[in-house]
Amino acid sequence: MTQREEGTLPSAALTRRSLMQRAGSLAGFALAPGLLAACGEEIGGGALGGDPVDADTSRWPKITSEEVVVAGFGGLTYRTRHRILFDGFTDASGATVVDAPWDYGKFVAMLDSANPEWDMIDFDGFSMVGLLDAGSKFAKLEPWVRRCDLVDEAYRDYAGGSYAYSVVLGWSDEVGRPFGWKDLFDTRRFPGKRAFPRVIYAGTLELALLADGVPRDQVQPVDFERAFRKLDTIKDDLLFYDSYAQGQQFMIQNSASMIVTANSRTEQLKHQGGFDYTFEDAILYPWGAFPMPAKLPHRDAANALIDWMSAPVSQAAVARRLLLGPTVSTAFKSLSDEELAKTPNSPANRKRAFVIDTAKAAEQDADYAKRYSDWVAA
Repeated sequence: MTQREEGTLPSAALTRRSLMQRAGSLAGFALAPGLLAACGEEIGGGALGGDPVDADTSRWPKITSEEVVVAGFGGLTYRTRHRILFDGFTDASGATVVDAPWDYGKFVAMLDSANPEWDMIDFDGFSMVGLLDAGSKFAKLEPWVRRCDLVDEAYRDYAGGSYAYSVVLGWSDEVGRPFGWKDLFDTRRFPGKRAFPRVIYAGTLELALLADGVPRDQVQPVDFERAFRKLDTIKDDLLFYDSYAQGQQFMIQNSASMIVTANSRTEQLKHQGGFDYTFEDAILYPWGAFPMPAKLPHRDAANALIDWMSAPVSQAAVARRLLLGPTVSTAFKSLSDEELAKTPNSPANRKRAFVIDTAKAAEQDADYAKRYSDWVAA
C-alpha cells in the first residue's frame, strides 16, 4: 500500500515533532471558516430557515452506523446546517449528526488514537494540508463519495463537503466609497477607526501586502516584516474585535467607519442599510475540508455525510443560506445572478479576488498565527 493510499502526504521537511509544535502554536487561535456567520441573527439576508436538501444517495452502501460526530463551530451556522443539510441526511441514512465543540489540539491528538471521539472536523484547507505534510494520517474518502472539483487535485481524496470564504473590506456609507485595501490605509481621505480582527488572523497580512503594492503573484509566501511594517502605519487607528459579531457592532454604533471581516458579515451589514462592501482584492480561501481521522468510529455514515454535503444541491443551499462558496463547480448553475453576486468564489468574484495558495499558506500557518498574535499584543 502506498503512502497516498494510507492517507498521508509526507514532506521530508516536516516531522512528527513539527506537527505537535504546529498544534501547540495554533491552540487557542480562532481559525476562520465556520465562524463566518456564527452567533448572528441573520444569514444571507434572511432568518434561519430553508427547506432540507434531497441529494442523490444511489451510490451509497447500506449505512449501519447510527450517528456521525462532527466537530464544528455551533451557533446559527450549525443550526442552519442542521436545517438544510443534516436533517435530510438523517432521513436518508438513518444516522444522526451529533455536534461536538471545535478544538484543533483535541483533533490532532485524535489522529493517533485507536478510538477517536469524532468522525470529522470543520477545517480550513491549509490546516488540513499542514497536518498531512507533517505526516498525519487521515481517512481517505471512499470511492463512492463525490469529489469536489474546486479542491486542489492532490487533496480531493481527503477534502470534501466544505466551502470557500473571503475576507473583505466593508464600510459605512458616511465615510464615502473606498475601492480597495489601499483606502483602508488612507485615514486622511477616509477618517475613522478600522474594525480589525484580534484573533481571527486569516487574510490580515496578505491584504497589507496588496495595499503596499506587492503584485498578487508575489504575495505568497508572506513577507512578514513588510506586512507588519504596513500594518504599523495604521495600528493606532485599528479597533480590534474578538468576534465577528463584535466587529459588526463597532460599525453599527459608529465606533468604526471601515471593517475587515468575512463576506457574510458585511452582507449582513449591507442588508440592514447604511453599509456596503467590495469583493475587489478580497482574500479568497478557495476550499476547506471535513477531514476524518484514519480510525474514525463511524466510517460508513461519515463518508455518506461528506458525499451528501458535496452534492451540488447541498453546496448551492449552503451558498444561498450561509454565503459560503461551493467547492463543486456545478453548484453555481443553481444560483441566481443575485445570489452569485454575494458568493465569494463565483466566477466573477474569483477574478476580482486574491486567491490563497493553500499549500503555501500551510507552510507558514503556525508562524503566521503566532506572529500576528504577538503583533496585536505588542
